[in-house]
Amino acid sequence: MAAAAAVASNCVLELKTDFFETSQLRVEKVLSTGGSSEVVLASSIQDLSRKRVVKKISLKEENLQDRELSAKEAKALFHREIEILRTLDHPNIIGGVNGVICPDYMALSMDFCPNGTLVTHLKKMTNGLIDRYFDGLVSGVCYIHSLRIVHGDIKLQNIFVNAKNKAVLADFGFSFKMPENISYVKTSGATMAYLSPEVLIKRSKVDPFKCDSYAVGVVLRCLVLKRRPGYCPDYLQEVRESPHICAMFRYFLEALLHRKPSRRATMAHVQTTLDEFIPEAYTEELSQNCRPQEEFNSTASPPRKKIRSQESAQSLPNIKQ
Repeated sequence: MAAAAAVASNCVLELKTDFFETSQLRVEKVLSTGGSSEVVLASSIQDLSRKRVVKKISLKEENLQDRELSAKEAKALFHREIEILRTLDHPNIIGGVNGVICPDYMALSMDFCPNGTLVTHLKKMTNGLIDRYFDGLVSGVCYIHSLRIVHGDIKLQNIFVNAKNKAVLADFGFSFKMPENISYVKTSGATMAYLSPEVLIKRSKVDPFKCDSYAVGVVLRCLVLKRRPGYCPDYLQEVRESPHICAMFRYFLEALLHRKPSRRATMAHVQTTLDEFIPEAYTEELSQNCRPQEEFNSTASPPRKKIRSQESAQSLPNIKQ
């Protein structure tokens, strides 16, 4: 392999041959396709139990034209994604990432999560599973935000479930790192159904971290209602009109789906609150369908009280570790 490859910057290899042939990988099946990319499951020819997920991004001229990118621009975006992923180390962020540029495509190789994405589990959601997956997603997003990294495309399809039944955030193709002295950008977000209201109305500048928060709220809405998002001008109103949502989830839906970014919770606030939540303390606020802005900016923690129920453990499927 060393003879066929030249090391490029940011830990990306450039190959003159096919990545799968050089790495002795066999494609088992196509997991998903979209636009100019394809995600496949591959296994080692020498050991079929060693599996990898590989995202192939075409460098063919017609595909680059569809994306309105030059080959140089596409490679720069690929380098940025690999560079970001290689700096991350968290149990709820996809790991084992390697990047390769071949003559006709780029390949991003990563760990295999055997239990699919949250789309696979949507119809089987219980409060215990929602609690588990939401907690993991919040932990992962809070981690990247602490490093000033914006994901930019949080959605059900980009959240995998690994062998330990943990939510794992992947696909950082739209991610970027915000400079320390910058708070707003011109645009943020990729998938229409998860875009925050300020992006949809094309405000000149948005807070991309609050856009990520809104997308996490849409994911929680999907888990609670057990259905994918459609076009909805006001997810928060949809939630308020839906009965039988437990107090904790309703609290976080209210906090994350607020149409005004200034009233929307940060991921740091959500993580702080998750394990210390007392439903009774917020009943009056929720009944008024409004949230005080200053609460989300406060560093004070609610009274400590774990609310993890026995259901959270009992409802998990029996997956071998």
